[in-house]
Amino acid sequence: MREIKFRTFEKCSKKMIYGRDAMAVKTFAPNYRWLESEVEVMQYTGLKDKNGVEIYEGDILKQDYERDYDVKYDPDSLGYVSHETDFGWHKGIVSITASNGACLRNPIHHSESYEKTEVTKMYKKIAGYRCEVIGNIYEHPDLLNV
Repeated sequence: MREIKFRTFEKCSKKMIYGRDAMAVKTFAPNYRWLESEVEVMQYTGLKDKNGVEIYEGDILKQDYERDYDVKYDPDSLGYVSHETDFGWHKGIVSITASNGACLRNPIHHSESYEKTEVTKMYKKIAGYRCEVIGNIYEHPDLLNV
């Protein structure tokens, strides 16, 4: 069973708070609507990146990939060649969904092989051993620029 942990970003102080203090904001002031707009609570996904850093909702991840394709059509020979490799990265905001679990929502996809970068309209599963936390959407929103 995964560990249930939270962190809170306080918009007024621009500080990220971890541990018990993160939930104290919601616990001790549940009826103050103004407080709801001043804080963002994010849940731990239960995953760690390749450097051992805990991954929370709202984190921005960069996840490397390499794909091997075994079949490719060759128009010159009117036949198929047997191997092609594509590599690059995905970068996006961590979300937790009921159907996908922890994933990247609408990630930026960059292919080194095809020298192409695009924003996708999908969810991308997180592979902790291939990804790295590079920031979060509250302290580093510029990391999502294409």
